[in-house]
Amino acid sequence: MVNQAYKIIMIAVLLISSTARAEGMIDITPYVAANVAYDDNVFRFSSPEQAKAAFGSDVTSDVIKRVDLGVNVNVNLSRQVFTLASSINESRYDRFTILDNIGKSNRLGWNWRLGNHLYGKLNTSESEAIAGFTEIRQPVKNLRTTSSKNGSIHWNLHPDWTIDASGGQIKIESKLKNLNGADREDGFLETGVRYKNPRGTQLGLAYRIQDSDFPNRTLSFLGDKSVRKDMILQAAWQPTAKTKLVARMSRVDIEFKDTPERDFQGVTQRWDLDHALTGKTAINFTAYQDIFPVEEVLATYVKSKGFGINPIWNPTSKISVRAGWGYEERDFLGNPGILVTDSNRYDELRLANLSLTYLPTTKSLLQVQYQGQNRKSNVSNFAFKSNSINLVMRYDF
Repeated sequence: MVNQAYKIIMIAVLLISSTARAEGMIDITPYVAANVAYDDNVFRFSSPEQAKAAFGSDVTSDVIKRVDLGVNVNVNLSRQVFTLASSINESRYDRFTILDNIGKSNRLGWNWRLGNHLYGKLNTSESEAIAGFTEIRQPVKNLRTTSSKNGSIHWNLHPDWTIDASGGQIKIESKLKNLNGADREDGFLETGVRYKNPRGTQLGLAYRIQDSDFPNRTLSFLGDKSVRKDMILQAAWQPTAKTKLVARMSRVDIEFKDTPERDFQGVTQRWDLDHALTGKTAINFTAYQDIFPVEEVLATYVKSKGFGINPIWNPTSKISVRAGWGYEERDFLGNPGILVTDSNRYDELRLANLSLTYLPTTKSLLQVQYQGQNRKSNVSNFAFKSNSINLVMRYDF
């Protein structure tokens, strides 16, 4: 479906005259990017001994080279905006060559508007990329395909009041047969109402329901169908021109169709504070508490809480420095009773990142980025440390 629509749009784009492009109806931006990365723990092993047991060597680091080719297209027809983004990439590993892969991504969108008060979006996308190793920690290449279709509609029934509705489907498939038990299909619907006054204060109430299906799951005690219901309250307050506080709280209920003993309820919340210190520096503080299901024998769901600090410094119009530090605790709760243990799994995660971005011209970008993770766990072999450095170069034609 996505590939078919992609071909139709591309043919239509090629048929548009150069005059239309000159008038600004169409904006076509091809680009090329190169990325060289060093990762000291590719498979997120907890120790050199675990790595040696997996593939006979205690070396866990590698250098990864990646090249991206892509194009972004915007088509403006009256008040309608059509977008297309398509890219392909190739990644090569110096040591773990079994992970060499080719990824791709295609996305189509329509930002539509009818009159002055009714507007929305329609999107469809499909991507293929190598899956991460944080949880599986196995030296295998699993290419995962993610396809998505979603749409939204918004009605400004009053200058301060908006009614929202959205829905969509997401499908995730793994190419490796021994990992397709995690394949899933999600469908969601959400509706709500929002208030926003001229000073920027916002208040919203929404209800969301999501159906999840794991079509290839073979462990019956985990259940293959669930329904998640969220009652969501959102608020935003801007006391000054430099400060903004955003909050989101929701009541979560998750029901499993075939395994009701795994049902659970909880409360999630997220708080974000953005403050501009000067015209060139800003900082973000975030704190959150979340709850989500987990596919484990010893737990039904995970309760996480954490916080983060993210400063930004823009010394010039061409240079940007960003940093971040975060801390998170995860409690694995709701033992379904299949195995009896004295304690639940508990993880602590520390995250750090630092990036320097330079824009030599309006069409080029150079970036150096560091990312670090340190996870501690009371369960053997679930802890790990990793550090990576990335050099990114991109040019838009």
